[in-house]
Amino acid sequence: MILPKFEYKKARTIEEALEIYSQYNGEAFYLAGGTDLVPLLKHRLFNPKVVIDIKGIEELKTITKKGGNLLVGPNATLYELKGTPEIQEKLPCLFQSLDATSCETLQMRGTIGGNIMQNTRCLQYNKSLEWRTARGFCYKMGGKTCNVVLNAKACYSNYCGDNAPSLMTVDAKARIVGPTGEKTIKVEKLFSGDGKEPFTVKPGEILKGIIIPLKETKGAYEKLTVRGSIDYPLVGVAVTIKDGSAKVGVTGIGPCPRVYELKEVNEKEINNIADKAYEDAKPVLNAVLTPAYRKKMVGVLIKRVFKRIEKGGSR
Repeated sequence: MILPKFEYKKARTIEEALEIYSQYNGEAFYLAGGTDLVPLLKHRLFNPKVVIDIKGIEELKTITKKGGNLLVGPNATLYELKGTPEIQEKLPCLFQSLDATSCETLQMRGTIGGNIMQNTRCLQYNKSLEWRTARGFCYKMGGKTCNVVLNAKACYSNYCGDNAPSLMTVDAKARIVGPTGEKTIKVEKLFSGDGKEPFTVKPGEILKGIIIPLKETKGAYEKLTVRGSIDYPLVGVAVTIKDGSAKVGVTGIGPCPRVYELKEVNEKEINNIADKAYEDAKPVLNAVLTPAYRKKMVGVLIKRVFKRIEKGGSR
C-alpha cells in the first residue's frame, strides 16, 4: 500500500509550523514519529494537501526536570522516556505503559505526543479505501450512520492509547500552542468523548509539552491483547497510588480514556470502582473480542492491577 500524493514541508520552529498550517486552510497534518499517521494516510483515511514535519523542532524533543516536575517534549520517543531514571524510580505505572506499547523497534520511532494524540480505531474504519468503499462509509468517514450499531448517528470507535490513562493517573498536564496563543490543561481535557472528533484541540494547535509531577508513587499498568504488547489494548488499566489515595485510568474501550478516583485504597473502594468502570463500559462489536468479554475484563483488570501492586509488582 503506497502513500497518496501530498506536499511535504519541514518546519524548524513551532512558529513556522503554525504559519505553514495557516497557508493551507487547515488541509494539513503534523508529522512527528509517523507510526500512527503514516498507516492512516496509506489507508486514505486522511488526504491532506500538505504534511508538516515537526520532528526536527528541538524544543519539542527535550526531557528536563524543573521545579518538581518532568517537562517532556511531545517528540520525545517512548524508548527515551522508558529509559528516563525519574520515570523508572517514581512513576512505575507510566513506565509500564511505555514498556507495554508495541515493540522496542517502534518505541524508538514513536513519540509520546503521537501516542497520546492517536486517532480512535474500529474494525469498520481502519481498512483500505477499497474495503470501505465496498462496505459503505461509516459515520466517522462521513456516512449517515454507524456501520456497527444499526442506525446510530454516532461513532463508537475506541481510543487505544496506552500512555494517556497512565499520565492521567499521575496528574499530568498538557501544554497546547496554536494560532491564538498557549494554554495548559489536564491530559484528560484533551479528549472530547466523541469518536468522530476525539480531541478538543482546535485546528492548527500543537501539543507543545507534557508536565509530569515527580512524586513518589506506586502503580502498575496492564492491558488485554490477543498478540501481546505489539497489539493495541482491547482494554487497558492504569493504576497509580499516591499519599493513600489512588487513580485508575481505563483505555481501549470507548472513544476516550476514563479516569476514576479512590479516596482510600481498600477492598471495598476497589470493588466499587471496578463495578463503576464495568457499568460505564459500553463496548460494541468493533474489536476482535466480543463486547461482553471486554466489558467483563474492565473490572477484572482493575482488581488484578491492585493485587499486583499489593504484592509488590508495581515496579
